[in-house]
Amino acid sequence: MLMSIQTWYAIGMVIIALRHVVRLRTVGFRGYDGDDYLSFLCILLYTVDSTMGYFAYYAGGNINVKPQQVDSLSDEDVRILEMGSKMEFVTWYTYPGFVWVLKFSILFFYRRLTKGLIKDRTLKFLFLVCGLTWVALIATVSFTCWPFHDNWTVRPLPGEHCIFRAQNFYALAVLNVITDVFILTIPAPMLWHLRLPLWKRVGVTCLLCGGLFVISAAIIRAALTLMAAPSVLTINIWGYRETVVALLAVTAPVLSPLFRPGFWKRGARIGRPVDALHREAEEEIGAIERRRRRLFSSKIKWDFGSSLMVLPVGQVEHEVRHHDHHHSAPCGIRY
Repeated sequence: MLMSIQTWYAIGMVIIALRHVVRLRTVGFRGYDGDDYLSFLCILLYTVDSTMGYFAYYAGGNINVKPQQVDSLSDEDVRILEMGSKMEFVTWYTYPGFVWVLKFSILFFYRRLTKGLIKDRTLKFLFLVCGLTWVALIATVSFTCWPFHDNWTVRPLPGEHCIFRAQNFYALAVLNVITDVFILTIPAPMLWHLRLPLWKRVGVTCLLCGGLFVISAAIIRAALTLMAAPSVLTINIWGYRETVVALLAVTAPVLSPLFRPGFWKRGARIGRPVDALHREAEEEIGAIERRRRRLFSSKIKWDFGSSLMVLPVGQVEHEVRHHDHHHSAPCGIRY
């Protein structure tokens, strides 16, 4: 257990460190966006979560005590078990906090990837969904066991809803899957239909595949934890595995520059794009998309949360080319 905690924590820190290496080398600290800043909050929550789980394993908790053992416990035993129970209960705030911060990171990544091409109300809706589901989960954790101190009471033992807290696992699994489905199914098809560079399409694909894997991991974790014998070990070990899986899935698209030759060019400067051609391509794509939005603002209807435009792709291309024939393109850009 202890080696598992240390190993999973080290893997998570390496993933976050690589993220900052890539972002500092490509955009510099001044180019940081919301998801980059949220990664610092991830470090804090992940560190607290791992530390609490580490010491809770040593101290034990009320979940490890059987009713027939309560009367034989000394006052010192009760004190240590209550301390371990408090540490374990803290992880019910740090773990969901970490997972939901990753969800908000995905939304900031969406916004940066498309440079505003996704409708603002769609992103606002997704931010609202994530915020409300997090509030609902925290309310479940905080108020389904009352009085509050029963969450760590050892003598007398409270009910199962305060010890094993099965209701928390159900709420976590359901709300986690719901938010992931919303995040993946609403903007992702829209992203794929836009005229994005190939590397950005690959990033979207990685995010989709990673999201599906995270959904599967959340379901498996909940099922295996609920079916296993209740213990601090059972609850935490699958939580650390799911944490790293989610972190890797969310960070993988950001790490894609590591696999492009230009990233490793000798003499590339920190804080500047490492590939001038790549930078020019991004600027061209941005100019094209801005012209398309202006041209079709009165011709295209976007349904709320929809990924499809009313006009077919062939007609869209025809309209863009027709418009370019009569109007000069900004910056001399042509198809």
